[in-house]
Amino acid sequence: MGRILAIDYGLKRSGLAWTDPTGRVALPLAGVETPQLWDKLSALLPEVDKVIVGYPRQLSGATTTMTTSVELFFSELRRRYPHLSVELVEERLSTCAAQYYLRQLPRRHRQNKYTADQLAATIILESYLLRKRL
Repeated sequence: MGRILAIDYGLKRSGLAWTDPTGRVALPLAGVETPQLWDKLSALLPEVDKVIVGYPRQLSGATTTMTTSVELFFSELRRRYPHLSVELVEERLSTCAAQYYLRQLPRRHRQNKYTADQLAATIILESYLLRKRL
């Protein structure tokens, strides 16, 4: 298995993380302004075997204000890249976890507006990899 790319989709910014070439270790990759996301993906996807997209739900399982936007992005991703394996993955609490980890970092890293997005994507990917191993 090759690389898996994780996307934490947002209206303003999106976070990206991917695995090492063996598909076993999650690595933060980038934070991008969402309008530039398609350009970034076109550069990355030739190296990727699978894409997972964080699917926002409330703890109760109900939809959030972002659910519809993520579903639209997911549909467009599948339309543009029909040959690619694309999956929605539960992302409950990934942003909260990212904010917790962010507080542990030095201030200069916390001030980078993309760091939280990268961390959230990495957490989504790590959770996915853990579930696949169990």
